[in-house]
This record gives sequence, C-alpha cells and structure tokens, in this order.
Amino acid sequence: MSLRLHRIQRFVLSVLLFSSLVCVSCKSSEKITREVDPTVEAYSIDEDKAIDRLSEAIQHKTVSLEDTTEIVYDQYDDFIAFLEKRYPHLHQKVEKQRIGKYSVLYKWEGNESNLKPAMLIGHYDVVPVSSGSDTLWTYSPYKGAVDEGFVWGRGTLDDKSGIMSIMEAGEYLAEQNFNPDRTIYVALHHDEEVGGVRGAQRIAEHLQDKGVELAYLVDEGLPIAEEIIENVEVPLAMIGIASKGSVNIELAYNQDGGHSSMPPRSSVIGTLSNAVNRIERKPMKASYRGLIVETFDPLIPYMTYTQRLAFNNTWLFRRIIKNKLSNNPATNAALRTTAAKTIFEAGFKENVLPVEGRVIINFRIHPNDTVEDVVEYVRDRIRNDRINIQVLDRARNSSPVSSTKAMPYKMLKRTIEESFGEVLVSPSLFIAASDARHFHDLTSNIYRFRPIRARHEDRSRIHGIDERISTENYIEMIRFQIRLIENGAAEL
Repeated sequence: MSLRLHRIQRFVLSVLLFSSLVCVSCKSSEKITREVDPTVEAYSIDEDKAIDRLSEAIQHKTVSLEDTTEIVYDQYDDFIAFLEKRYPHLHQKVEKQRIGKYSVLYKWEGNESNLKPAMLIGHYDVVPVSSGSDTLWTYSPYKGAVDEGFVWGRGTLDDKSGIMSIMEAGEYLAEQNFNPDRTIYVALHHDEEVGGVRGAQRIAEHLQDKGVELAYLVDEGLPIAEEIIENVEVPLAMIGIASKGSVNIELAYNQDGGHSSMPPRSSVIGTLSNAVNRIERKPMKASYRGLIVETFDPLIPYMTYTQRLAFNNTWLFRRIIKNKLSNNPATNAALRTTAAKTIFEAGFKENVLPVEGRVIINFRIHPNDTVEDVVEYVRDRIRNDRINIQVLDRARNSSPVSSTKAMPYKMLKRTIEESFGEVLVSPSLFIAASDARHFHDLTSNIYRFRPIRARHEDRSRIHGIDERISTENYIEMIRFQIRLIENGAAEL
C-alpha cells in the first residue's frame, strides 16, 4: 500500500470512528416490504403428519462409512421401503429405479417432450455419531425426538430435511393431480458423505447414457443465513452457483526412534507440529472480488452507516473488509482456500519416541486457486524437504460457475422470494462439497440451496452434536419445494 493511500485510509478511518461514536446503530431506513405469496401460504399441509414422517426418517440409521463392509445396508433398504409406504400417491405417479443398489431415481413424466427435464437431488445417508459422543446430545441422535419446537437427530440438517421436504411436496402435488409440463427427476443418493461414486455418479452416468440433457439441477447447499454480518439482521438466502474444490494432503515424516529418556532436540511430533503451525499462521491468500462481492451487495442498504461506507468504497477498504470477514469462519471460507487439520498420527507408547508420523490436512479450494497452487503453498510454508508431501485420492478443483442470468436461476430466485417474503437473495460460493459435482456434464445450470434458516451458532450442529431443525422452518421448506416444482416444471 502506498504511503499516500495509507494516509487517506487513516483519515477516513478517523471519520468512521467519529461517525460510529455518534451513530452506533445508525441504519438505512430501507426495509423489505415483500410478503409471502398468498398461494404459497394456502398450501394445505398436514403439518403434524409431515413432522412425524421426518422424525421417522431420522430413526433409520442410514450411516455412511468409508469401509463399506461395516455399513448396515438393511437400514438403507428399510428407509427406501419407508418412503414408498409413506408417499403412496407420489409413487403411483412416478417411475422408480434403484441405481447402485441403494440410490433411488424417480422420473415424473412431463406433458411437453420438447422441454428439457429438471432435476432435484439430495442424499439420505448421514455421517456417523462419534463413539461416546451420543451421551452429549440433548436427545438420542437417532430417536427423531420432536420437542421444544425442533426435530432433533442426525440428518435433520444434512440432508434428510432436504429430501423429505421434496418427497412431501411431491406427495402433496400428486394428491392434487398435478401434471408437470417438464419431466422432473428426483434422485436420492445413499453415499454422498463418502464421495457419491456409487450413487450420484452412477445416476449421472445412467442419465448421460440415455442422452438426457437437463434444463437445471438443484441440490443441497447454502441456507437462509441470519445475522451473517454483525448488526445486519436481514436474512440472506444464498444460492450456490459454484462449489469449492477439495484436496487432502498428507505430510509424513520419519526419523530414528529410541527411549523417551534421551529425546533429540527435534522429534517427529515436533517437526510435524511446526509444519502445521506454519500453515496455520499464514493461510492462503484471501480475495474480496468477484462472487463474494455479489453475495454481500444486496445487504449493503441494510448495514450500519460505517459498514455501508466501507462496502461502498472497496477500493479503499478492501483490506479492512477482508480482515473483518476473515474473523468469522463462515465468511472466511468464502474468501480463501481453507486448511483443516483433521488427522494427526504419531507414537504408540508413552515412553517410546515415534519413528514416523503423519498429518492429513483437508484443503477446500477457492475458485481462485488449484490443487497445484495448494501443493506449492504447502511446500513453501513448511520449508522442510524431509517432510514428504502427498496428494491423496479424490482431489478436485472448484466447480464451473453457473450463470445468474440463466432463466433457471431467475426462477429459483423468484421462488425463494415468493416463499419467504422478507429475505434477500444473492449468488454465492458453496464452501462444502455435494453430489452436484457429478452432474456437470448434464447441465451448466447447477444451483445449491436449501431453505434452512441458520445462525452462526448452528454451524457446529452440522455433522456435530445436537443437530436439529425447527418444525416451523421444516414446514416452510415443504411449501418452498411445492412452489419450486410448480414453477420449475413449467416453461421458463
């Protein structure tokens, strides 16, 4: 930064500080006046039964594991049978096919063969509950307890509420004798949590072999985020138009062992810890440009005076914005490639020096970076040629970016606005991974969105303890899915 620009920034910061003192909570007077479309509210849903069915879905322990020999596949079979039993009208309307043994593909034939099909996807497998942590849950993770205005249990957020809301919407429309103009595919995958190669990938290959070209695809993804920025209370519905890539990098190191009574100055654990520390101290470069700017643009009118001044003058305050957003794990992940240290192995006995050790770091790759960039960054940061750097299987770069000008995006945005009224909608980067990555050869219009209302404190519930969804929000999700099918099944 030039000296002149630095001085300008210091002056403006002084003005900002003074302004914030006299107007701490000063906000724009603009308000969202949009209301939920009356026809969405008019959908007559038996809410108690819908919630009971979600509870029952949670009770099926459809747990994914890397070692497939340990999976209890009877639970998968039972879950598929449960869906057929609980949604009889939908199953009368659709063609059903099991692919990869346990993934299910539904086809709801449309009236207009000239329209490209639409596709809704999700997964019913869940991550395991770590050994011993089930006692930390308020309610047993597979009980499907309904209490305090929530449905509790593993999968309520990821992703059984998603697929069950789609099934509820399909059953409702089938009972109303709804007939789509556009053919609609619904795919429920059984192994998303371990890569999706036996479920989503095979379904994508099956459709490709049949020459299917999709108009669009909607998968699980970003939520309706509340209080995403400090002092901004307006909910933001974020549509993931791209997703991060991923690479697992193993750092392995070995040296002579020995007795713990005569330790060397540098040990296996110390050397690897130093490498991890160097990576943590200086993460990969953050960027407040492009898609992340589009994400926050709709929020600017609802920010405080000082926030508006900063976000409207990024030429001057980009560095400050980046630093502020980097302090929040959710927004930090949208700015840069992140590094999560997930496995550290070394040693086997308290008085024996370890001979070898390894660390696995999971990098989620920003569209600005590549797998090669990550490897180069790791090598430059650790500065130790004796540490072996290995890229593990399933590495991938970020996805293509879907257009916000395409009609399917506009339809999805309109559906969100009709279903939730006072929310803002913006495109964003999906920081996790999903099965959508297997379908890029079938359509360029892939969008990742689940209308789950989420606050910062909910982040730890996904794959964590006390996963839950509010019953009110779940009913909102069903109404949204009904409207999405109605809007998306017509000519765009």
